[in-house]
Amino acid sequence: MINEQTERKIQNARTNMKIAVALSDLSASEVSTRAGLSVNVLGKYLRGETMISFANMQAICDVLDVPLAMITTERQITPARIRLAKILLRMSDDDLQKFLESETARKIEGAE
Repeated sequence: MINEQTERKIQNARTNMKIAVALSDLSASEVSTRAGLSVNVLGKYLRGETMISFANMQAICDVLDVPLAMITTERQITPARIRLAKILLRMSDDDLQKFLESETARKIEGAE
């Protein structure tokens, strides 16, 4: 039996997947097919009729060009959040560290 917290996370992922599909130019059946899955796999998942494996979810995210972490987050995804996640994934650790340091300094200066 799935506890309430886990069920909420599953529902968040389902909602975010629906949004990701809606933001794409593809139908759920087209996404399933391109991900190498049977045509109904994604549709059944989105309707809450079945669960989906991690591997299948990753394949779907690859087709949608959406990082899997965006689907499993508790916050609803948006085009801006997807773009930001992709930028962060492309940045080197050094560039990320420099960015964080500059943002921290900017916030400190703004607070004075």
